[in-house]
Amino acid sequence: MPLFSKPPPVRLPASIDLPKARRWTLSNGLDVVAIGGAKTPILRVEMIFNAGRPFETGRLVARATNQLLNESTRQRDGAELEDFFEFYGTSLQTPNVFDTGHVAVYTILPHLEKILPVFAEVIAEPAFNKKDFKTFVRRSKQDLREDLTDPDTLAYRHFTEQIFGADHPYGYNSFPKDYDKLDLSVVRDFHASAYVANNATLLVSGMVTDKVAMLLEKHLGQLPKGQKLQAGPFSVKGTPGIYQLHRPKASQTMIRRGIPLFPRSHPDYPGLTVLNTLFGGYFGSRLMRNIREEKGYTYGIDSSVDFMRFGGYLTIGADVANENLALVRGEIDREIDKIRTDLVPDQELDTTRAYLLGSLLHNIDGPLNTADRYQMTIIEATDADHFPRLVDTIRHINPAELRELAQRYLGTEQEREVIVGGAEILEGAVGL
Repeated sequence: MPLFSKPPPVRLPASIDLPKARRWTLSNGLDVVAIGGAKTPILRVEMIFNAGRPFETGRLVARATNQLLNESTRQRDGAELEDFFEFYGTSLQTPNVFDTGHVAVYTILPHLEKILPVFAEVIAEPAFNKKDFKTFVRRSKQDLREDLTDPDTLAYRHFTEQIFGADHPYGYNSFPKDYDKLDLSVVRDFHASAYVANNATLLVSGMVTDKVAMLLEKHLGQLPKGQKLQAGPFSVKGTPGIYQLHRPKASQTMIRRGIPLFPRSHPDYPGLTVLNTLFGGYFGSRLMRNIREEKGYTYGIDSSVDFMRFGGYLTIGADVANENLALVRGEIDREIDKIRTDLVPDQELDTTRAYLLGSLLHNIDGPLNTADRYQMTIIEATDADHFPRLVDTIRHINPAELRELAQRYLGTEQEREVIVGGAEILEGAVGL
């Protein structure tokens, strides 16, 4: 018998446990979540505020506030800030996240005592001056104009608008005129109410020692206390249907198809994660094997499930040559019908289980990776119980349960499909 005549047996990890976080509260009410255990003196210190789109007081206020934090403070201009962090080999970041506002530094333990006072200064004493504000507006409008020439960006914008509705925090799109309407005084007021200790969680990972805890209290325990902001719930007002933006000169066409979902705390979250992975969520998935590997209709096709604090969505996405649009849409329909009708073979399900459990093992390999899992729970205001529920479901979900989930979430009347590109206009599609 040839050496590789059949694939090796699928073996699952014996156990996967999310490492426990250490938790305490600083004197100003700031909750701390710490994941230690690093063998080298590295640290990530991240403040996560309830200061994203669901909490903002006007369009783009959350983004403007977060992005202006590291432009300058009352004591240092932008160049001085940049020079300071660069001198210590430290990265200061303010990532753009839908639900929350973030300020993070990556540094090493010997520099923490120098870094934390300036980190606190960035959070509590941003300058919010007119010069920085005008630069932010001008740069953002230029970036947006460039983004609006990108088909993938256009497809995403139209898709999320149809999923959630044009007035939903996750569904509204920004335009240059929205930046012109921004008011610096509103940004300052939002910062004063949102970037406070009782509206935040401090996530620390790496080599977390007693000295680190002392320094956090000394410098971040002095931030203003404030109050916790409340938001939601939000109603989804998108409309099912097929929507098409025809761009005659484009050589490709983007397909974005899906439905609104729920937060990660929903009981169907773990099972839907398995279903999505098997259907289109990794390289060995059905969509990839059929439409890319066997048919060769497109280089890129996948499905994904995205969860936020107040909702989520499932997406099937593909970038196709214009002449292949009908073929790809037909194959997607066939794969949906198949998974809604037939039971998934045991071998295919076992392979998906192994892939997912292996991914989870990688995701908790070391304190910085583990911190990303806790970051997700903070952003989405859920708890760490989702992790063992997910592991248990991956291990034990059966083909009948997967088929039931497919019937509930794939090929439903709630589907929105957005098509952007040069393909011929579909009959019955709503023009964008």
